[in-house]
Amino acid sequence: MQLNLYVPADKQHLLNVLETVSKTTGRPKNEIVLAALEQHLTTLTPSVGQFHLGKVKSWVRSDLYEERLER
Repeated sequence: MQLNLYVPADKQHLLNVLETVSKTTGRPKNEIVLAALEQHLTTLTPSVGQFHLGKVKSWVRSDLYEERLER
């Protein structure tokens, strides 16, 4: 997939830095941009986290149908 991106004139310095980093590291510009986007977007995505719901009584499948069986 190709993505064309408008870069405003006041952000031209970022393209210069990208060019320099690409030449210095030997990595393609698209690879550097994708790595930066991935890192940035993962920091923006809220983590769901883990929640403790307290002690839960263990059960067996027959518990689900107990009322129906008693009828």
